[in-house]
Parts: sequence; C-alpha cells; structure tokens
Amino acid sequence: MKLTITIQVSMGLALLMRPTHCTACGTALMEAAIVYEIIVDEDLFQIDDVPGLVCRACGEQWIDEEVRSNIEQMVAENRGPEPNVN
Repeated sequence: MKLTITIQVSMGLALLMRPTHCTACGTALMEAAIVYEIIVDEDLFQIDDVPGLVCRACGEQWIDEEVRSNIEQMVAENRGPEPNVN
C-alpha cells in the first residue's frame, strides 16, 4: 500500500534539542531526507523524504519526536476502514 503524506516541520524547541553526534559511535550527524518505516496492525508503511539526521559513519538515523508523532497520526488517519474479506 502506498500512502503519500506531506510533512511540515516547525522549527522550535526540538531543533535546539537535536543531537549533533551519533549516540552509537560518536561521529557527527548530517541533515538528510530519510525513509521512515512504521508498522501499524501488521502493515508496513514507508514514508519517503522525512527530514532527519544520519550518522556519517554508521548510518544511524534520528528524527524529531514531533515529526515522528505527526507521521504516526497521519498514517492512522489515512488508513481508512479495513477491507471486508469473506
């Protein structure tokens, strides 16, 4: 299932609290558009072009909690009713 979601990011307190270095290896993080995956009721959704941070060395990814919460809410709102299978 392909679900297109437009993400609007507000630059607020979360921007000030973003990590600058990877918690796994300590390397500097860089801004990047990432693919965010979420599983809802055993369905996998992949959201492209999510603003986030990526470790230059190990590839660890980080997204803002507000962005994650907004994505999860939008996925839940746009799933629609379950198909009726007889």
